[in-house]
Amino acid sequence: MAGMKTKLRWYIVLLACLALLSVYSFISCRPAPPAIILFSATPSEINLGQSTTLKWDIKDAASVTIDGIGEVDVTGSVELSPAKTIAYTLTATNAGGTVSKSVVIYVNPPPPPPTDTTPPVIKNVSALSETETGAVITWATNEPGSSQVEYGKTTEYGLTATSDELTTAHSITLSGLESNTDYRYRVKSKDKAGNEASSADYSFATAVPKSEYSLELQSLEWGRRTGGSSLIPIEEIKYLFIKGSLRNTSRGSLRGVICTMNCWSGDTLVKYEIYVHRSPTLPGQVFNLDIQTDDDPTVDNVTVDFADSLGREIEVTQK
Repeated sequence: MAGMKTKLRWYIVLLACLALLSVYSFISCRPAPPAIILFSATPSEINLGQSTTLKWDIKDAASVTIDGIGEVDVTGSVELSPAKTIAYTLTATNAGGTVSKSVVIYVNPPPPPPTDTTPPVIKNVSALSETETGAVITWATNEPGSSQVEYGKTTEYGLTATSDELTTAHSITLSGLESNTDYRYRVKSKDKAGNEASSADYSFATAVPKSEYSLELQSLEWGRRTGGSSLIPIEEIKYLFIKGSLRNTSRGSLRGVICTMNCWSGDTLVKYEIYVHRSPTLPGQVFNLDIQTDDDPTVDNVTVDFADSLGREIEVTQK
């Protein structure tokens, strides 16, 4: 009986040894996991727009991947230009297991732009389209800016018209003005940084109101003529003249018509002569004019303007 117990103990010991041997054999046959020899970024800190080189060297790996790049060789490098701070994680795997490592690339944002302290440059200031009660003020700037016109009958101004739109071609319309009146004005522009520029003082005049009367031109001609003189019996005097006839097409009687003869040399007004037709002209009635002035050989065109007794321009139509 004692012998049987001894044999049983030996069997148990033998089985335990065999189990331990099997576990040891399994452990000793399993490979070691990969080894990350190198994974780095040079440089690890860059400014926006610069590049860095990501390098790696992995030992005993079956596969290697880098987040954001994909599967790569066990040894390699890549040049990167990230737009912001980012972490790249390398993962290496084999039958023995998986290892990983992360590298952070720090990206510095661009420096803020320098502070703008220069106001816009104002040029080509002009008053256009002056009517009886309005005008359009225009100017240009070398950078986008707002538009403001200060205006009035004196350099104290007192009235303002503005537009907050940023532009380089500025146009402000003034309305509600008095007719036949001189106005002073200056313009201002402010850029997006708040720098403001102001122009010099300028002026414009609103138009004289047009007359309620109207005329229809029946005939008109101009030319040169000569005339004798008792004081100068030999030498004839030369004149420029313009003559014609007009019909009163308005509803009221014209108590007087101011006729201005304009003598031109190209686009230059050389001289003018004023004639006043003083006789009342009833509606539908025709009156004649004949104006002359001493000749000027440079004159190549003669025109005539008409105004009522208050100096208001009369509209003239062609028959």
